[in-house]
Order: sequence, then structure tokens, then C-alpha cells
Amino acid sequence: MTPLHQSRRPPTRARVGQGRVASWWSRLSIGLIFSFACSGGLTPPSSVSSASEHLWVFHISGGSYAPHIQLVAIRDRGARLEDRVFRPLASRAADGTPTNDFAGLVATADDASGLRWTLRQPDGQALRLSYAVTEDTATGALTLPDGTRYPLVGVRFDSAAVSLVAPTLLPVHDGPQPVVLLRLDDAPATDRDFLARLKVRGLVAEIAVPTRWVGQEKFLTWDDLAYWRGQRMGIVMHSRYHRRTSADAQHFIAEIVGGFAEMKAHGFASSVFVQPGTWADSINFSSPQTLAAWRGALLRTFATVAECYAYGFWHPRSALNPMGLGHVTVSEGATVAKIRGFWDVAQRPNHATVFLIHTHSLRTKDQLDWFLDLVAAAEARGTVRLVTTSQDLFGTTPSAPSALPDTGSGTLIQIQY
Repeated sequence: MTPLHQSRRPPTRARVGQGRVASWWSRLSIGLIFSFACSGGLTPPSSVSSASEHLWVFHISGGSYAPHIQLVAIRDRGARLEDRVFRPLASRAADGTPTNDFAGLVATADDASGLRWTLRQPDGQALRLSYAVTEDTATGALTLPDGTRYPLVGVRFDSAAVSLVAPTLLPVHDGPQPVVLLRLDDAPATDRDFLARLKVRGLVAEIAVPTRWVGQEKFLTWDDLAYWRGQRMGIVMHSRYHRRTSADAQHFIAEIVGGFAEMKAHGFASSVFVQPGTWADSINFSSPQTLAAWRGALLRTFATVAECYAYGFWHPRSALNPMGLGHVTVSEGATVAKIRGFWDVAQRPNHATVFLIHTHSLRTKDQLDWFLDLVAAAEARGTVRLVTTSQDLFGTTPSAPSALPDTGSGTLIQIQY
């Protein structure tokens, strides 16, 4: 692990309840952190072709760039400088507006390293972009024409990561029937028994997967997930390492984009992100305001739904927001009375409710059978509708999704969308 991918802040204790992960889970995640390489992309640096293009996800900490992320397709090596490629691609701001701060600039490689670029504006003034690379992480600066320097951090991914940009979510108008999602977090082996209890009742659920936990001891395997997907369960992304951390910029980018890339590489393409309860400070998205900065822009660019903590479940469906969708927890010692109260609200017309279950926290395997019976009976009566992923609470994606309009400039490169 390189120092660039370690959090520099001391761990912050997560609050118990409200969907937070138990301390046993956190101790386990710390042990897992150090068992994996910290490369931001799927391809180890030693196997990257010297002439291949990559998708870089940059964040520039200053000026009008600060609220955004920059997506750039770069070929930084080649026999001749003129063979280099620097092509800006559109991303989204935190409010969903398409943005591309480098559009219209003409990029020129400054030297043979491929790490220094001149970005010339239409008026002839030039910006300078320079950085150093450690594994798949870049650190450097963008220098404006007047000499102002803004720090830059970036993470490199295989060029195929361009296809991970989230498609447009098309709203669903399906009447006042309440909608319910059952969500199982972390993919522990205890999910197997609980999923079987769902199956026997004809129920479905969303399984939120930390990609680097899958296949480890006491966790589900990718084969397990394939089986349960065949039983109509939804499989979504729950970060890569599920660290207890406040996350530096490059780590956050690697967790989000890298997690989606790994899901797709294993055959489980998804654009739904579930926030780990162990995340703190700038990545504890506990209010709408916490999603308004560049980290929200990253989520908006790569996720159709971000199940975070910004919104509670006491809102009608029309007031729910896919960026910050909240939930209620029916494990972690939740009383029968409390769960029944949640269920009463969930059955109100025009409501959509996410019920989170950590199966490793259940005292007995059959602890929630009574609740599953309530859900099954309500679905059989048609008084609620059960969905497989949180995306289905809001809408659908086009069958041939188009990402963002290509407002970039520069040399055209070969990228598979």
C-alpha cells in the first residue's frame, strides 16, 4: 500500500444504530485493508500497455474547479509527442448538470514523461497541468495563466471505465402504491440463510457488496451472488474495502469508480452505490449539504442512486432524492415495536422505504421471520410492491443507456463505450 492511499486523519467512531456497522465488522475490515494492493484501477501497473489510453478522474482543489470532477482520457506515452492524447470528457456537477471545465482547451504534451501538459484557451492564454504518478494515483497542480496554483489529485483507470458513467434515470409514474426495498449489507456468509428465508416466501432483496470482501472467509462468493441474482435478488456496490475512514480524495475516487469497475468486471454491472456506515467526516453524507461539493459530483456522475444518510424515510415518495436515499434498520437490536412503527409508515400511500438488515447482527436466524411474513402478506394482498434495487424506487434506465453528451475536445481516441 502506498502512503497516497492511506487516510491521514485518525479514525472516527461510527455511531451505533441508524444503519451503522458493528465494531466487529470494523475490526474485520481493518484486517482486510492491508491484504490488498491499493491500485486505483483494475489493471496492475506492471501490465498496462505503454501506448494504451486510460481514464483519469481528477479533482482540482481551487476556484471554479473545486465543486467538480474532471474526466480525461489520456494516452501519456508514445513514440512521438504528437501521438499523445488528452481528451476531456463530460461529468456531472452535484446537482446533475453536465459539466466539462477543460472543454475547448487545446492540449499539448510538454515533455517525454507524459506528466506535463499545456492547456491553451481559445484566447491564447495557457494553463499548465503537471503531476507525479505513484501506482495509479496522481498528485500535482493546475497552474492558471496568472500563476495561481490549485492542488490536483487523480486516479487512473482502464479506458473501459468510461462506460461506468451513470445513465439517465427515467422517472416512473406508477400510482400511490407503497414501495418497499429489503437491503442486506456487507455480503456476510450469514446472508445465505436469510436469503433462503426470503426465497421460500417469494420475497426479493438488494445485496450491497463491498467488492474486496467477496470470496473472503465468512463472506459470500461471486458464485453465491450469481446464484442469488438468478433468484431475482439485486446486487449493488457497497464500496471496495468498507474502511473505517474519513478518506482522502484519491481513496474516495478509488472506492467509488474502482468499486463499480470491479462489479462490472465480475459480471455485476451496477450504478447503485450504498454508503458504508463506517465512513466519517467529508464522506459521511448525513445531510443534503454534504452532497453539494465535489464528492457529490463524483457520485452523481457514476451512480443513479446513492443510498447514504442525507434523507430519512419519513418523506412521501415524491420527496425522496436518489442522491442521499435514507433507510431504517431492523437489525442491530431494533425492537418489535420500533419495527412495527417503521412498517406502519412504509404502508402509507406514495411512500418508498428501504429496510436495512445486517444478518450477522441477528441474535437468532429466525429473529425477523415475523417481519418477513408481514411483508409477504402485504405483497400478496397488493398493498405494497417489493423491488430488487433502490433504483426501482425512482425509475428505470434506458435499454441502450446514453451517458453524458460528449462536450470534450482534442484528439479522438479509441475507447469502448
